[in-house]
Amino acid sequence: MHTKWLPTLVLGLSTGITGCGSSDARNFGSSGSGGAKVSPGGGGAGSSSGGASTGGSLTAGSPSGGTPSGGAGSGGAGSGGTSGETASGGTAAGGTASGGKASGGTAAGGSAAGGGASNGGSTASGGSGGGGGKTAPAPSKGCMVTDGLKTLTTGGMSVASGPATSTRLKITSGGMSREYIIDLPADYDPKHPYRLIFSWHQAYGSDTGNAIGQYPANNGPNFDAKSYAYFGLRREALAANEPAIFIAPGGIGNLPWDYNRDVALFDALLTLVDANLCIDDNRVFTTGFSFGAMMSYALSLGRPDKLRGAVTMAAANYNFTQPTNTHAAIAYFGITGMSDGTCPWGDDTRGGKACVVQHAKDNGCTAAATIQTAMVGSKKHVCYDFEGCKAGYPVKVCTFDGAHTPSAIADGSSGGDDGLKAFVPPLAWKFISQF
Repeated sequence: MHTKWLPTLVLGLSTGITGCGSSDARNFGSSGSGGAKVSPGGGGAGSSSGGASTGGSLTAGSPSGGTPSGGAGSGGAGSGGTSGETASGGTAAGGTASGGKASGGTAAGGSAAGGGASNGGSTASGGSGGGGGKTAPAPSKGCMVTDGLKTLTTGGMSVASGPATSTRLKITSGGMSREYIIDLPADYDPKHPYRLIFSWHQAYGSDTGNAIGQYPANNGPNFDAKSYAYFGLRREALAANEPAIFIAPGGIGNLPWDYNRDVALFDALLTLVDANLCIDDNRVFTTGFSFGAMMSYALSLGRPDKLRGAVTMAAANYNFTQPTNTHAAIAYFGITGMSDGTCPWGDDTRGGKACVVQHAKDNGCTAAATIQTAMVGSKKHVCYDFEGCKAGYPVKVCTFDGAHTPSAIADGSSGGDDGLKAFVPPLAWKFISQF
């Protein structure tokens, strides 16, 4: 970690902020007209106006504190099955904006999935946002290894209050014993190549908190394993009948990630899973919130050859050593609250915006003169899809009226956090599942 950012980071964490820190006291905003593919947020059928969508000056409000996720104790019997997982609603199409198409926001709630994880799940689900067609699966070495699941999970422990399909395990990385939690489909098929999704927790969080859906720390509705395990992506995958394998690595200390140390953990975990389980090597993803988003962003720069895409919630391009950017293409989706004073939206060189702009450049996307952002006070989210990107390597960004959180409702009428009504999980899964 760069020590010059440490004092501000620790100060932020002491007030309940779980992430990035900045030495710049400004609140960042944005203004300008609509660009390529602007998606105004809101619940249900979102509206979008034709022509150019002109925004005023968006000044970020005061940063929120938020309660850091503490993480529950490990061990003990796991919770019951996953019957009746709840899916998110659909996306309503909007009108045509200047420079591209606008789509309505995604409403939370909706249909409920059947019990448990389903077998297989098609790897050929439809997508949008410049996916550019799907490549064939690349089965890992672990495919057809019939006893790989037993080999990997022997000696593991269940996760108290977590999904029955999650197991706590240990691995040696960098000469240290490290912990991680892996979640597998209930009817895991060693012949089916599954998506693999790494899920990195925030500062003052834990792998346990990630697996049991604990954010903020028991403050708000539907923060449980059924609704919000692995930032709600497990719920979405089951609802889509496309179960995935999730890994929640455990960090070290309250400021849990260091790229130079933890890229080795990522490599070790990927190698272990690849050798024992059936995954699709063409469909490995990373996601995370705050410090976890920073780790995912760093991996998107340092390991684009291993990752198909990254989804980051409140990312930043500072606080610890950033890997040398190889400028290799990788699908990227960034989410930032416009009142986030911990990991602010920023500008083209620093903050959440800089992370998106970097990948837009690397993916050959058309430069955006202005990225329309959510208006503070609107209780909505606004999404922007870059145009002209390399086929199969889209870059997407959503901003929302809110502060430092991965689980804002942002439906246009209500505020706060809710594990089931949060606007991010359905959009994040849609982004991932297009590949």
